[in-house]
Amino acid sequence: MQISVPGKVVIITGASSGIGLAMLPVFLEAEAAGVIAVFLESEPPLALHALRERWGQRLRLVAGDVRAEATAQRYTYAALDHFGRIDVLINNAAVSVVKPLHEHSPDEWDAVMETNVKAIYWSARHVIPVMMRQGGGVILNSGSISGAVGIPTQGAYAPSKGAIHQMTRQMAIEYAAHKIRVNAICCGTVDTPLVQRSAEASGDPDAYWAMLRQGHPIGRIATPEEVAKFYLYMASDEASFFTGAQIMMDGGYTAR
Repeated sequence: MQISVPGKVVIITGASSGIGLAMLPVFLEAEAAGVIAVFLESEPPLALHALRERWGQRLRLVAGDVRAEATAQRYTYAALDHFGRIDVLINNAAVSVVKPLHEHSPDEWDAVMETNVKAIYWSARHVIPVMMRQGGGVILNSGSISGAVGIPTQGAYAPSKGAIHQMTRQMAIEYAAHKIRVNAICCGTVDTPLVQRSAEASGDPDAYWAMLRQGHPIGRIATPEEVAKFYLYMASDEASFFTGAQIMMDGGYTAR
């Protein structure tokens, strides 16, 4: 089945690496009218520059920290100014601190909760009114197995993902009458810079990677590209009966 999103305008946060970066060419190749790539760095990384050269004005870059409401305002305005609408919002930006809860500093707790959870509130505050005026849209939140089961050293990250799962349910019910679908894609381990940093922070990267692979009954972790393609499906009209779901794309991790 060939999935496409012709004419749709897509906002993707956390777009400078990992799953977010992998989504950009996937959506552009699927005939999206435009993609807004939101990234934290003050200057676009080389990977974003390369994609911008390939896709031209169909790819717009917005720098900003998703913890700040001003960033949500900026990417909302960018989508409307350049493309005139917003059809898909993907709340993908996330951070993690690899340690037990009691070892988190207050600043670490706040950084995780504000990046992973409050940023979705800011995005909802500005993007949902646009979708309501348009008569519909799709919001995809990046959940996690950590929001569904207990995993050691996932102190603040796990509660943040659990909050995202419940926000997804709440938003789905709240806005279903406006034809806005809201779902959470709950991945197992994906080979991203975030996980690579977690492995380094563990003190024994080889053991950490082995633990991650062994934790998934399928015997491996996911690639950003395969996850990005699933996001494309969930954003497309082919997935029109999905809303309020927490979809476990986890290699069997939570089936145990």
